[in-house]
Amino acid sequence: MDKETLYSHLPVSMQNAVTSLVGYRLKRRRYDVGFKRMFERVRARESLNGIELRRYQEKRLKENLEFVRHASPFYDAYLKKHRIDLEKGYLIEQIAELPILRKQDVKEQVEAIHPKEKGKEAWISCHTSGTTGSGLVFYETKSSEQERWATWWRYRHWHGIGFDTWCGYFGGRSLVAMDQKKPPFWRINAPGKQWMFSAYHLNEETAVHYVKKLKQSKVPWIHGYPSVLSLLAGYILEQKLDPGNEIRIITTGAESLLEHQRQIIEEAFGVRVRQHYGQAESVANISECEFGKLHVDEDYSLVEFVPLEGNVYRIVGTGFINPVFFLLRYDTGDTVTLEEEQCPCGRPGRIVKSIDGRIEDYVVLPDGTKIGRLDHIFKDCVNIREAQIVQEVPERITIQVVKGANYTPADEARLLTESRKRLGNEVKLTVRYVDEIPKTRSGKLRLVVSKLQ
Repeated sequence: MDKETLYSHLPVSMQNAVTSLVGYRLKRRRYDVGFKRMFERVRARESLNGIELRRYQEKRLKENLEFVRHASPFYDAYLKKHRIDLEKGYLIEQIAELPILRKQDVKEQVEAIHPKEKGKEAWISCHTSGTTGSGLVFYETKSSEQERWATWWRYRHWHGIGFDTWCGYFGGRSLVAMDQKKPPFWRINAPGKQWMFSAYHLNEETAVHYVKKLKQSKVPWIHGYPSVLSLLAGYILEQKLDPGNEIRIITTGAESLLEHQRQIIEEAFGVRVRQHYGQAESVANISECEFGKLHVDEDYSLVEFVPLEGNVYRIVGTGFINPVFFLLRYDTGDTVTLEEEQCPCGRPGRIVKSIDGRIEDYVVLPDGTKIGRLDHIFKDCVNIREAQIVQEVPERITIQVVKGANYTPADEARLLTESRKRLGNEVKLTVRYVDEIPKTRSGKLRLVVSKLQ
């Protein structure tokens, strides 16, 4: 019996204990004395002017290139092949001529990208799936993780969110067994000060329990996927539910916040919604300020906006914070439109008008439950090149898969197991193998395609 199956058989009180234990371990790793120093440095960089920021970017870029030139077999050969001269200077201009790395290219070279030797600092395993449904597993250092979280907390501090602020979290974690039909549909992470709500049990009948718990817990801050929060907001307005007046701020991440989602969430809860964009690969970060402007965090990575059509640009990034998995001109697969206006907040960084990334439809279960953000199904499916979830009727879902070279029947079994955890047993699941999955006009692959009326 694996850990998740064992967890699902525990009583709720024990599940809360397990969730809090995991939260304690993460808090101890991420937020030690080193984090406090890191956070102060990250906050201080807000005052850098344009010239200082450019010097800082060149410095971080050179440090990473010097490290990987000797440590990484992939970059040792790559930098020689493309004749990058670290002593010449103007590194930003030099790397702008290099090919753009695609996710599949990186997947095939993961071991060569990592340094030959681990060094003194321990490595932390990371994984991501993104919009393609194609898993990527890699490593980062503790200091890399802390700098990422320090940047995210800088953004949260802009909005009055402190380290001790309690949060109602609506994400993709599988916390509650799919066959559970009665509340509680949430678990507590006490050290992390989170009430963690299941996204997989929210429907027309259960919404009242979610709202009642939010009101009872008196959390001042809600964070989660826009697809889940807008769904809850819709039930609040339809059923005239009262979420209380304790909530002061709502933040979103992991998906693009669409304008209609923002409107319905703000109407239901009566507070502002702010969004953040980032990814586990740490090659780009965009944060919304108190004036509603989306700022590129220029001190976090070197972000390029590669033209697609009109005012639409693809996000390509070069990371600063994770030298043990350095990504140079990495294609995130996400797109933005740009804003020419300046922001009255005075913070540095280019302004993004909107983020067009990770936009997905809902999957609708037979009982009416709508589930969004299903990329968690694919997080460990590293032998899948691409995947797409297609739904034509509520009772049946087809998962289209482009197999990788090392794909085996065990990968299909894992895929179906992870799908069942989130979709339950009332839906017929079919895996269909294809050679290619059609892309959108901007070259993106939609993870979920719903053909329901």
